[in-house]
Amino acid sequence: MFGLFGKKEKKEETKEQHPEFLKLVEKWDAFLGKMTTRFNESLVNAEEALIDNLEENDYDIDPTMTAWQGIKSQLQGLRTKIDTTFDDKVAPQMQEYIERWKLIDQNQKGVRLGEEFLDRIERFEIILEGKISKKFYDHAVKGLNENFTCTQCSAKIEVRKDVFHSHYVSCDYCNTVNTFTPNDKITQIRWVVDNLAKHTAITEWDTMQQAKKEFQDIRPPREEQDKTEYITAYKKREETERAFWIKYFTERSEFLPDYKETIEHDVDVKMKWFYEERKRDLNF
Repeated sequence: MFGLFGKKEKKEETKEQHPEFLKLVEKWDAFLGKMTTRFNESLVNAEEALIDNLEENDYDIDPTMTAWQGIKSQLQGLRTKIDTTFDDKVAPQMQEYIERWKLIDQNQKGVRLGEEFLDRIERFEIILEGKISKKFYDHAVKGLNENFTCTQCSAKIEVRKDVFHSHYVSCDYCNTVNTFTPNDKITQIRWVVDNLAKHTAITEWDTMQQAKKEFQDIRPPREEQDKTEYITAYKKREETERAFWIKYFTERSEFLPDYKETIEHDVDVKMKWFYEERKRDLNF
């Protein structure tokens, strides 16, 4: 009996080393490599194309953001292509040599790459939208400063902060106090501040994402097991997430001074879901 089982196992091992099966593995690996190259090139081309799009549309940001959503959808579609290629083409051919359940390692290659693509798209979007918003914002403010002059001496006055609200600005030449009133276009672009703040906080965002990943890699302990590692990972998540939101809301307040007094409150609101999750998992 034991000899028979040993013989079967040896037969299965032989199938996995079959030259034709190994060729299929090489083809699968090559396909994943091509998808990675295509993904990387698409990111580079997307940034260049969208910056050009913004300038060509005379800094009308809406068409540029719409174009990005289309490109983003195509990038996300690469993950679907990986999945369908494995299910429809790769797995059926490999199953001629080994059982379906033994293909888990090959399948996971594609799953991991697809998840990596999604993570990279999320980070790329923060950076891309931040860059586009910065160019758009700088262009809008430059236009304001070119048209804003002193009512007394006609000297140009530079608006440095709070371009979204009416406020008083003193002329550097004659000290006359002038009232700055944002035009409709400036009022409508207030939403880009979110992109600018997130982009500036990208380092804190990266640290937060790494803490989340490390936490997810830890298996939740059972009731009778030691929870020290799990609690430590939870605390690291808390520290990095709070640090990100502090940075984000601080940067936002540079553009929207009215929010300087609410930074602590806004951070607490964002962290509420985290504490609710911790309460469910660890009861504290």
